[in-house]
Amino acid sequence: MGLPGTLPALNERIVEEALKVALALRCRVNRISRFWRKNYFYPDLAKNYQISQYDRAGGVPFAQDCSLRIRGGKDVRIRRIHVEEDPARIHYEGSMLQSPYTLVDYNRHGIALLEIVTEPDMETPEEARDFLERLSGVLEYLGIYRPDVEGAMRCDVNVSIDGGSRVEVKNVSGFADVERAIRFEVARQRSRRMRGLRIERETRHWDEARRITVSLRSKEAEEEYRYFPEPDLPPIIVKEEDLVRIASELPRLPEDRLRDYVAMGLSPTIAEPIAYSPRLSEIFEGSLRMGADPRNAATLIAVDLLAYANERGLEVAEVSVDPGLVAELSRRMVEGLSHKDAKDVLVYALERRVPVEEAVRALGLAATPIEGDLERRVREIIGRNPRAVEDARRNPRAVDYLVGMVLKETGRGVSARAVADIIRRMLEEQPTAR
Repeated sequence: MGLPGTLPALNERIVEEALKVALALRCRVNRISRFWRKNYFYPDLAKNYQISQYDRAGGVPFAQDCSLRIRGGKDVRIRRIHVEEDPARIHYEGSMLQSPYTLVDYNRHGIALLEIVTEPDMETPEEARDFLERLSGVLEYLGIYRPDVEGAMRCDVNVSIDGGSRVEVKNVSGFADVERAIRFEVARQRSRRMRGLRIERETRHWDEARRITVSLRSKEAEEEYRYFPEPDLPPIIVKEEDLVRIASELPRLPEDRLRDYVAMGLSPTIAEPIAYSPRLSEIFEGSLRMGADPRNAATLIAVDLLAYANERGLEVAEVSVDPGLVAELSRRMVEGLSHKDAKDVLVYALERRVPVEEAVRALGLAATPIEGDLERRVREIIGRNPRAVEDARRNPRAVDYLVGMVLKETGRGVSARAVADIIRRMLEEQPTAR
């Protein structure tokens, strides 16, 4: 609050957590870094200056020179990671322009904040969102970020088109809103260009209610902040033993897990969402310890479970999934349960919170025909479809057509794999038509 006589103190924990992030991203850690005062007047800054780290006047940030790989193999360079204090939170009732008042919440003012600044390597809204999702995965594994805490990660988005003036959109929360804000700002700047208007270098606010950006103030130049060294805080000194200890405590990170999952035979498309989500990784690896088939388990998690959550507007952490459920469904898929039926069982079990066996019975998947009865039905269908039989003899893939006909007549609960095996055996036993 900037009360007279109060002095700042450095939180030791933020130094450890900053070290975790820097080492996880393979950054160069500066052994000595200092604090500076960044002077400006705004309601979210009670004492009219922010304690931060500045690297343009002989100072250095906490860490620098690293990157994070996003989809497509593109590396987004990270210019610097620095420690600073969080300002207060400004709240508007509804839209900023229509709010009858402004509230300022000082509860987080002065809390340690870690700022990660990238180079301008991202070229689309999708790339920006992908970067944030991957970064959040790393931070979750490190145990220093929780996506369910409001404001735990905020993003300042800098947007420029065709080398024009840079516009900063402040404090965008949520990955979807970051993507929306970039799309709107690109469209707004292009519209101004087409009309022959200048794009001003300014700071804008993301109006979540109307999904537009609105102007806050002209963008300050760095010299306007009147940076000078913070006299009340000593420098941060990182010792070699600190680096060694923190490095030894790092968990398996997303890139390591992704390599392991691909080595199991998973495609990168299926493996990536699991590797970069601590919750999905926990479910997947837990099911493997219970004997799940890796490919079946990964498909159920990365395709069906994510679809279930997205369709209901839920975060993965909000869906209660036991690894044992995935392991049991995976085992049944190995035994012949189709992927479609397995997905139906998963949804039924999650919605009603019942075990797999009960969901299977409720969906009529347990009542499979006895082997002799199934063979009789397969023989009848083969006898009625001589042309399809000849196609299957010439092209093994054509067996799928006959399998589909059998499944259609026998109903749910019949193993497609068992039907295909019976058809192939019968085709081998019957003489070829002449």
